[in-house]
Amino acid sequence: MPKFESLIGVAGIFGLVSFSSLIQKIYDTHNTTSLPWTWLIMNLSAQVLSLLYGLANKAYGIYIPTSLFLIGLIYILYVKIKHPPTEKDTKQM
Repeated sequence: MPKFESLIGVAGIFGLVSFSSLIQKIYDTHNTTSLPWTWLIMNLSAQVLSLLYGLANKAYGIYIPTSLFLIGLIYILYVKIKHPPTEKDTKQM
C-alpha cells in the first residue's frame, strides 16, 4: 500500500457523499440544465484518467471511489440525453 493511500480513500468518500446530493436532486427532478456539456465531459475524462492511474498503481483508495463517481456521471449523462430541457426549464434559468 502506497504511503498515505488511506487519505485519498477518505477524500474520495467525502467527495462521493457531496456528489450524492447532486445525483439525488437529478434523480428527483430529471433536470440537468445547470450542468453544461463541457462540465460533464471534463468530469468524465478526469474520472477515467483517475481510474486508469488507480488501476495501474493498484491504489484501491483511488479507483474504488472513482468507479462510483463514474457510475454517477454516466447516470447524469443518461438523464441529460433522455430528458432534454423543456421550454419551461430554460425560462427558469
